[in-house]
Amino acid sequence: MTEEISANSVANKRYRRLARIAYLILPEGLERHDRVVLAHWIVGRARHRRDHRGDAEVIYAGLRRRVLRSALRSAVRIDQRGPGAERVRSASWLRIQPLADGDPAALGVLAALSPRGRAAYALLRLEELPEDEARAELAALGVPGPDDALAEAAAVPPLGEAVVRALDPTVVRLHARRTFRPLAAARELRRRRGARVVLGAAVAVVPVATVGAFALANGGFPIAGVRLAGHPAAEPRGGRVVAAPDDLWRRSARLELTAWPARGDLVRDRAFVAQAVRAWEAGTPGAAAKAGGPQLLFAGTVGTSRVALLRDGATVARFTDGRLEVFPVGRSQPDGATPLKVAPGRYLLPPWVSGVRAADLASGGTKGAAAWTPVPVRDGLTADVPQPVPAPAARGCWRGPVLELSQPQVPDGRPYTVADLGGLVSANLLYQPAPPGPAWPHPVGGGPDALPAGFALWRRIGCSPAGPAALDRRGRGDVESATAREFWTGALPDGAGPGHWICARYAYTGGRGATYAVLLDDRGVHVTGRRLDTPDCSSAGGDLASAGWWRSPKGRWHYLAAASRRVTVLSAEGPFQPAEADHDFLAGRGPVAAVPPSGRIVVTARDFNQVPVPVYRRPGD
Repeated sequence: MTEEISANSVANKRYRRLARIAYLILPEGLERHDRVVLAHWIVGRARHRRDHRGDAEVIYAGLRRRVLRSALRSAVRIDQRGPGAERVRSASWLRIQPLADGDPAALGVLAALSPRGRAAYALLRLEELPEDEARAELAALGVPGPDDALAEAAAVPPLGEAVVRALDPTVVRLHARRTFRPLAAARELRRRRGARVVLGAAVAVVPVATVGAFALANGGFPIAGVRLAGHPAAEPRGGRVVAAPDDLWRRSARLELTAWPARGDLVRDRAFVAQAVRAWEAGTPGAAAKAGGPQLLFAGTVGTSRVALLRDGATVARFTDGRLEVFPVGRSQPDGATPLKVAPGRYLLPPWVSGVRAADLASGGTKGAAAWTPVPVRDGLTADVPQPVPAPAARGCWRGPVLELSQPQVPDGRPYTVADLGGLVSANLLYQPAPPGPAWPHPVGGGPDALPAGFALWRRIGCSPAGPAALDRRGRGDVESATAREFWTGALPDGAGPGHWICARYAYTGGRGATYAVLLDDRGVHVTGRRLDTPDCSSAGGDLASAGWWRSPKGRWHYLAAASRRVTVLSAEGPFQPAEADHDFLAGRGPVAAVPPSGRIVVTARDFNQVPVPVYRRPGD
């Protein structure tokens, strides 16, 4: 049964998302002060005057549609009549600016989109809606040419973190104009009865959202008792170590590492923390010149070792018994922040995670039911999680561990699944079934949104040449997400049973990626192609196909090709009997032989716009 929730509660909890949508759609040519105020006014006007109750997702979808409609109308009027067409008056003595400045080039690309293109971008990238749902939403809004709008949006790459911050109208700078007359301005506003002022909504959000920015960007909060000033020799050259307050994550709108407090039994050990900071300065170019110092995430005793975790921007350093390792931490994950590996089998959890279960892939049954075991947690650090060791005959296998994390204290927080792939960060472990299943990846754990069949699938992939153990990580960073997308499933020739064609994508913290095409049958796992550093199989990628020789249980070779659902043209020519594609699959009949025939093979795949899509093939296939 769906739990009913107050409409005002939904609007408050998701206010930031709505304001960012409005701000993104409004044109760049609008003065930034006016753009911020107008974005908040649009969201305020979209809220119902009566606080009814209902399903949270239904309420939010209605709010979002009203914000989109109002923002689109305002953007069109501004483009047609100029910036003065949509002016919302606020206090004349007060100026508002977004707190962060983004990459001008990236912001310029967004600004060049039409209003409908920016609306499509907001749905695809900010809201992360599947393309079909975004198209339906644009059509419901009466946007002419939804496909053209989606094509505009698809041509723009995903936003970087700096650009996302620059598009956030809920974290702002407030400053006065040269003439400071607040009382006179207030009287003037009261006289203008037609003006609607929602500045209060903007300012009300600021104290919550700017705490995190102030805490670290402006020098931070020194940890009580960790002043690192016992004597000059122990003073770090670059300044203090800083830490977030214990409850900052409860007051922050961005659940990321900047909101993690310092934890561990050695947080107040000045000598040890000073030793870690000196190692960080020595191992990080330019670190000593930073007056604020690094952010301390952890300092504690783990087994027989003393470990510290220090964060500086997009990197985290792990200091263990005098040895320093530096890792890129990548971007924030939509399904939740990753734990950080303090030591083998020991993980520092986000402060909002309150429950952990662990499993290894070998525990999954044929239907994906995993044997989950609760993991004790103390001061944010897990107890020892067993590390699965493959049998000697299964060298090259990856078996986990896999962790399921619960975050009930986060609004709309659902359990999510991460996997230890060997680095500092854990990877979000995801699975997307073939249509007509969900059109976006889901966790493989036991939460309400989980798809347990993905657990059994990853167990099979983990012991194949497409598994995590086969990855080349040199210069790429840790893996931050591993997604298995099933783009075709059906019957294989010669009565061989069901087949599943998977695209397995590993996204690295450094922004790079590795994508494999994998065919699974009842006898094993067949890797049918690999590509590096492409957007294939991601939310930014499009359709794909794969092809290769496959030998049936009867000894006959078949040349198989399959494609994702929006591929409308699929054909193959080569040393096999011609085969017509049955929508998204074809099988060319070859000989009964020990090895497949040789000869040139041409595979063609195009989408509904007649644009070629990538075809994954092994060399020589």
